[in-house]
Amino acid sequence: METVTRGPTPRRGPGGPRPVDSALRRTATGLSVALGTGTLGLLGAAWHCASELLDPDRAGDPYTLRLIAVDGQTVTLPATPETQEPGICCLQWTGGYGLLGPEVRTTPSGVRRDLTDRAGTPPAAGLRTRTKRHTFEGDPWRAFGLAFEEIGVPTPLGPMPAWLTPAAPGTTGGSAGTAGTAGTWAVVVHGRGGTRAGMLRLVPALHDLGITSLVISYRNDPGAPRGPDGLFHLGDTEWLDLEAAVHEARSRGAAQIIAFGDSMGGAIVMQFLERSPLSGAVKAVVLDSPVLDWAPVLAHAGRQLKLLPIVLSLAKRIVVLRTGLRWERLNQLSRAAELTVPVLIVHGDADETVPAATSGAYAAARPDLVTYLPVPGAGHVEGWTSDRDGYGEALRTFVGRFVP
Repeated sequence: METVTRGPTPRRGPGGPRPVDSALRRTATGLSVALGTGTLGLLGAAWHCASELLDPDRAGDPYTLRLIAVDGQTVTLPATPETQEPGICCLQWTGGYGLLGPEVRTTPSGVRRDLTDRAGTPPAAGLRTRTKRHTFEGDPWRAFGLAFEEIGVPTPLGPMPAWLTPAAPGTTGGSAGTAGTAGTWAVVVHGRGGTRAGMLRLVPALHDLGITSLVISYRNDPGAPRGPDGLFHLGDTEWLDLEAAVHEARSRGAAQIIAFGDSMGGAIVMQFLERSPLSGAVKAVVLDSPVLDWAPVLAHAGRQLKLLPIVLSLAKRIVVLRTGLRWERLNQLSRAAELTVPVLIVHGDADETVPAATSGAYAAARPDLVTYLPVPGAGHVEGWTSDRDGYGEALRTFVGRFVP
């Protein structure tokens, strides 16, 4: 007997169950082992926490969902909070992906869902997979049929892969009958452990508004050059790769730029605004679930995992020793008075990774420049999937101000 649930991605209520990031789960496991050895255990646990934050190979979600069955255009998956959540999302496996349909059919062995738009290695029973809340994969052509160019943005570390999608023909950025790259550009930055595919949701709206989009990668991304130490620097050095992308956009005819950032991509954008001599080229910023200060993010993770305060404090010190970053430099809330460009912030109030309170406080500190869209019940970077109409309207209204 099957029970069918369908519809848009539901908004999580404030008291509902929320998944904990897989990296945090691994941290908790490491901590439980390490605490048994006293001081060395504390140091080991702190090193483990710091590595979870900094090591690119530990970022992102592991492939933990084993396919129970594949039957034509449907797949059966274990019943988990993620697989039981109605709404279209992406199912990924090593070498391939597909889109899970909106219907969730409960079966004795798990949940059965349609799997469409498959690409890459065909799925088979026993294959390990994972879900992603974004609904597009591939590239702008595969996802939307939009012509694009795969380019390498020159940087001192080597070329960083990027997708360049010209503005729609007949718009300000595209001449009559042809696509174009003059006028306003969007430079789009994904978050820690994310990919360019996770930012594809923005490309069609930008294209239709007459904006050329450049969806970039940065150091330590798959397919991109490694950083000098091979570690994430949480925005403290990654902004240099955004700077290179802005330079590339200007060299290709961009008259003005809107910077977009998800999660840690928001931290990268804000560091660029503060530290780059090219920051004047950016006329507006759009942030989704941004890390505006790492302190609340880490404190929230510590509470989730019941970490001893000393472990969290030691982990932060280890991060400094391994990367040379200064935590206070990454605190944008303390620098809100220095903001000089308009910002749109979208943040779900059920975000269990980056607390939305920081975005709210930042918006309250600069109501003259910051437009804030809280999304009830939405998790981390789930504002678009939870409220596409509201998200799209806010995006078009805000960005439309900067299109000639």
